[in-house]
Amino acid sequence: MLGALANHRSSQEASSRKRILSPQASKGRGLDGNEDVPLLLIALASLCYFLCVKLKLKPFQIGRLFHIPLKISYGWFPVFIFHDYAISVHYLPWHFPHLSPYQAWGLGTLTTLLLFFSVLGHELGHALMARAERLPIQDITLHLFGGLTRFTREASSPLSDFKVAVAGPAATFLHAVAFFLLNIGAIHLLASRPAALVTNYLALVNVILALFNLLPGYPLDGGRMLRAWLWHRHGDFLRATRWAIRAGQGIAFFLIGVGALWILTWKTGDDIFIGIWFVLVGIFLQDAAQTSGVHLPPDVSAPSLRVADVMRPSISIAPEMTVEQLICDILPQHRQIAFPVSRNGRLHGMISLEHLRSLPRAQWSEVTVADIMIVVNPQLFVHPHTPLTQAESLLRENTIGVAAVLSDQGYLVGLIELRDIHRQRPPRTRSNSP
Repeated sequence: MLGALANHRSSQEASSRKRILSPQASKGRGLDGNEDVPLLLIALASLCYFLCVKLKLKPFQIGRLFHIPLKISYGWFPVFIFHDYAISVHYLPWHFPHLSPYQAWGLGTLTTLLLFFSVLGHELGHALMARAERLPIQDITLHLFGGLTRFTREASSPLSDFKVAVAGPAATFLHAVAFFLLNIGAIHLLASRPAALVTNYLALVNVILALFNLLPGYPLDGGRMLRAWLWHRHGDFLRATRWAIRAGQGIAFFLIGVGALWILTWKTGDDIFIGIWFVLVGIFLQDAAQTSGVHLPPDVSAPSLRVADVMRPSISIAPEMTVEQLICDILPQHRQIAFPVSRNGRLHGMISLEHLRSLPRAQWSEVTVADIMIVVNPQLFVHPHTPLTQAESLLRENTIGVAAVLSDQGYLVGLIELRDIHRQRPPRTRSNSP
């Protein structure tokens, strides 16, 4: 397709070739004047992306940051090279034609590194907020279109989900402010035009990245914020996620359409590049949204499914039991993530394994369960006839994912966990599409 477009364009440009290749115009074309290289690099990036998807190449770990595994996808390298090339060969020479190739490449590489450190900072914003919300972090991955922070489970409440989502764009806006202040310093203190140009570029790019991520479509951060709002408004996590995914697919198709229109109405080689990039970003977002939908559990809103259908018998523990007795005598025989604390069948509270992990070993024999339990509140219990959708929302909001089941008379009759609800869902047919 690109070859046909190039052939169609060649006849239109024949009369203006001398003007394009004039010394004055050639300054804007970079150090080598080769307009085919950006298209070749973007083609290489596209090939790497589709190969990673088709061959299921896993990102490789390069280290840890704040004890979080940091990984890089193979598709990241062509994008790094392309950005380095675009800055070093086109952007900097256009503004400073007297820069030597070594100076241009050195400054271009520094700019590219700072940009990707900004992307990493964006993901760290998500990760550190997730850690503050006690959300387990699986890893951070830099890939073809930016970065991705993965968690081992979803947020337990709409507010927590919103905080984690907004932390990334907030960090990116802070990067933009930092580069803007550095830009002022470069202009007024250093009087360095190259430093001013680079900091101005990085400030602008960070603003654009933050605004793009705020688009209200899953899996963008704005889509996660939309999901948190819908979850808070309707109390249904799954339905909120489905709506956010549909919004994300709409944004993806819009980007693909804009890219296609840009390519069909191109006037310069840059137009083709911009159009292709829009299409690739749209395809990536559509693929990510579709994959999220495939792995989303099916709806459990059937009125026949209630807590009584999935709850389990539960052992309860006395408030005066010591933590040492709980860990040594109860845990080896009963693998639960939380235990009801009761006396004479009346619920006093709940204690989870998360509370036990933070307690020093030397205090196990002195601290009782009543000292560290969550005191009974409406988020810790449900009725046997409670619909599963309502119970699931409560379990996600109470931070421990477990609730006691109380009878009409208020006596403890069982326990329900999120995994109990998930087991009742019929298996989904796995899609072969990437």
